[in-house]
Amino acid sequence: MKRLALAILGLAALAVLAEGVISLEMPLHQPGHLFAQLFALALTLGAFAALTDSRMVKWLRHQAAQSTRDAIVLPLPLLLPYFIEAFGSETFSWRGVGKLTAYILVPTLLLLPDRLRAATRVGWRDFAAMLALGAPVSAGWLHGIWFAFGGAPFFRPLYSVCAGGYAFLAVRNLQDVGYRLLLRKQDFIHGLANFAGFAIVGIPLGYVLHFIHFHNGHASVASFAVDFIGIYITIAIPEEFLFRGILQNFLEKSFEGQGRGRKALIIASVVFGASHFHHPPVPNWRYCIMATVAGLFYGNAYRERRRLSASAFTHALVDATWRFWF
Repeated sequence: MKRLALAILGLAALAVLAEGVISLEMPLHQPGHLFAQLFALALTLGAFAALTDSRMVKWLRHQAAQSTRDAIVLPLPLLLPYFIEAFGSETFSWRGVGKLTAYILVPTLLLLPDRLRAATRVGWRDFAAMLALGAPVSAGWLHGIWFAFGGAPFFRPLYSVCAGGYAFLAVRNLQDVGYRLLLRKQDFIHGLANFAGFAIVGIPLGYVLHFIHFHNGHASVASFAVDFIGIYITIAIPEEFLFRGILQNFLEKSFEGQGRGRKALIIASVVFGASHFHHPPVPNWRYCIMATVAGLFYGNAYRERRRLSASAFTHALVDATWRFWF
């Protein structure tokens, strides 16, 4: 807990430093607005990282089990970054507060009846909570909450992990999610192997479906690395958390027999593919097929390591490669 508090303070200090560096490069007409936005982002990233700490999750789990009231109140501090950003940039709205509060609380409220039961079999409330986490982000229902940094699209996926992490890790007590951010050596190895496997299958399939077209992106190592890190944090980790750490993991616990891992992998991959149906041009069946195939390799990386950092590494490599060269 002490190290976690120091990490959050370090992020806040980085927010102050970032504003100082920006102010040296360009004049700031409203420095307070920028500081509020950076500080809100630092706190959100702090919560995002805090749930990787097993001691923090254990403490939250213990507190949530004490009473229904405690379980409901505990995630409400996630509203603090919004208040800082909204009041600091003069964009506060009760509509924004209401939408964000609902997004934070609905998964928790759905899982409350099962908080004292072992998470050994997935139920309808679990599926409903997953839907409550994923649908608002993909459908754009969370737009119009944050106005920092041109609408701050990165706040939405970060909050999906924070809200979902609390609901499933603390309230539902779901084990083996493997929520980790830092990569280990074996994560690199398995992540690269599954990336290579998908490239062998996915590139020819993408051309057959007329989904991809090669172009010379002229990507420098630095630009690719920056893009990769952004995708890893704001796209790969949130999506892997939902589709692999929760859905695939829960399905595998629910099935019986030796083939349960393969069944869970296939179903989670199909659902992952179907979640891309709404991308233009709608209905985007090509994207669904490609995402389903990619999901098989992401899910395989997760099965091999039981760590989201491995599957998210594969996921971010695929997305970054597609963005620069296809």
